[in-house]
Amino acid sequence: MKRTMLTAVVCCIGAAALQAQVSSIVKGKVAKGHPAKKAWIGYEDKNNYKTDTVDIKEGRFEFKVSSERPALAQVTLVVPPPPGERRRRNQEENDDAGVMRNMALFYTDGAIQLAFDTTGVAIVTGGGKEEAAYKAFTAMGKENAKKGEAALPFEKMVTGFIQQYPDAYMSLDIMEMFAGVIQPTTFEPMYNALSPRLQNSAKAKAWKQRLDQAKKLDIGQKSIDFTLNDVKGAPVSLSDFRGKYVLLDFWASWCGPCRAGHPELIVIYNKFRSEKFEIFAVSLDTNKDAWVKAIAEDKLPWRLVIDSKDAASDVAKKYNIMQIPQNLLIGPDGVIVARNLTGKNLENKLAELMKP
Repeated sequence: MKRTMLTAVVCCIGAAALQAQVSSIVKGKVAKGHPAKKAWIGYEDKNNYKTDTVDIKEGRFEFKVSSERPALAQVTLVVPPPPGERRRRNQEENDDAGVMRNMALFYTDGAIQLAFDTTGVAIVTGGGKEEAAYKAFTAMGKENAKKGEAALPFEKMVTGFIQQYPDAYMSLDIMEMFAGVIQPTTFEPMYNALSPRLQNSAKAKAWKQRLDQAKKLDIGQKSIDFTLNDVKGAPVSLSDFRGKYVLLDFWASWCGPCRAGHPELIVIYNKFRSEKFEIFAVSLDTNKDAWVKAIAEDKLPWRLVIDSKDAASDVAKKYNIMQIPQNLLIGPDGVIVARNLTGKNLENKLAELMKP
């Protein structure tokens, strides 16, 4: 498996306070001839990311890890750069088969042994049920990837994993990917599959509150009216678009993915622009000048307003917006008909709705 899924898991792990401190000893050995001189470890604990570095002596190193709960950790071999060259990032040092080099991922669950060969490929052994669950997830991902077009969508694969391992921290951690944009049809089956112990964690309880709020704004629910000012300072309300299909788009000038999607969205807007369709874009910028500059640079032709309180704004809270970009497609009667459609999916949905 290439770095995409595994790196995403590392970046998205959460620290749920479910039990007292746990300890783990990580012992590593490096094959003779490998150039690494140091080893680095990183893992999350109580919402803090802990790191440590040790010397590799006679091909061996050891870390003692203490954390509130078993956590997904990364050990990286630190390889000195060749003279005159800048060291490449370890995540980029993968071979054509997608094998990670100079890096090992595992759960801090009991005694862990790492064995790096001369090329930097690691074999991880030891650990307990949390490490076993993690290995099962990575194996499931690799097997799913082999299926090509027949592969399960990632969210369905994750849901299936959680159903098999409802009491594993891996299940709680992997849900973090979907917690930024909680769509009930995707997130609720994952949450419901968790064991009562994990559902009782502070993190899962917070997710449940957001899930309940998201269900109030799910497809088939009424949108919430609001009024904000446009570039000229004139008030514009969502209800002004009643009688049309309106794409309520949340974005900001500092949001790279938002602005990267603008060219494609402009094409779709020009194709369907009529008395029946409009885009109403809400910016979460705190800097009005940056917002106005981005509008000009991206040549945005639709209706735009600013909610300068950023993600702490009343409108963002009303719509449960925790990250952007996000959008809702609202019908002429003010009822939500779709969420977070982009590209071809948005185009196809509008074509369906615009049929005479």
